[in-house]
Amino acid sequence: MKTKIVLIMISTLMLQACLFPNERLQENQGTNEEQLETVQQAVDEYRERHNGILPIQTREHDTPLFIKYPVNFSVLKEENILGETPGNAFEQGGYYSYVIVDPKDEVLVQVSDVRISQSLRSINYEINMYRNNHGNPPYGESIGDGIFRINEDRINLREDTVVTSPYTGGELDVVMTTQGEAVVDYRPDIYQLMEREGIESYDGDIRYLLLEYYPIVPAYSPEMYFKDGEIKLEEGIITE
Repeated sequence: MKTKIVLIMISTLMLQACLFPNERLQENQGTNEEQLETVQQAVDEYRERHNGILPIQTREHDTPLFIKYPVNFSVLKEENILGETPGNAFEQGGYYSYVIVDPKDEVLVQVSDVRISQSLRSINYEINMYRNNHGNPPYGESIGDGIFRINEDRINLREDTVVTSPYTGGELDVVMTTQGEAVVDYRPDIYQLMEREGIESYDGDIRYLLLEYYPIVPAYSPEMYFKDGEIKLEEGIITE
């Protein structure tokens, strides 16, 4: 009888060990409206307590705007404004970095998919290797103002120059600036959104249209403008 009880206890522990990692994995995946709202409220409260100062981590001045102001969860927790870091946050092993967009006015909390930066890191490494050996980046076809396809025949890439869209799950091309910086072409996602919502025009950088419909920022991307019925890419990457 005792042997049976011990076996049952062991089986239960093994079952829990198998289940809990999966539950944790599910918690760490996917953006969650409730988690976003909780962090937004915490940021707003911190800002109110500190006369407009935001709970952000320090980044270099030339960091692209959409990822320039990551939320500093440590200070939020130190002041008991936030109980714990969201389960899907990068700090917790998740896929998302919580960032503040438009810090001077709206102070909107969004997320950035860190898997994109991880994919771009290896591509940038190969671009830099080629440039060091040949003097110039591996320019391919010009597809915009200062934006080029990457000539994959010239560099040693283990995978195709694409990333998975954080919006649709489809593939997005990785392209390159004049300076040889790998960036993401989000035009397919924007075209799909415009068609779905019946949008026929847009003033200004059309990447901001994605922010109006999704909680995810179009990180690591060039400026994009809707002109003459199509989206044009421009090399500038807004930093402020």
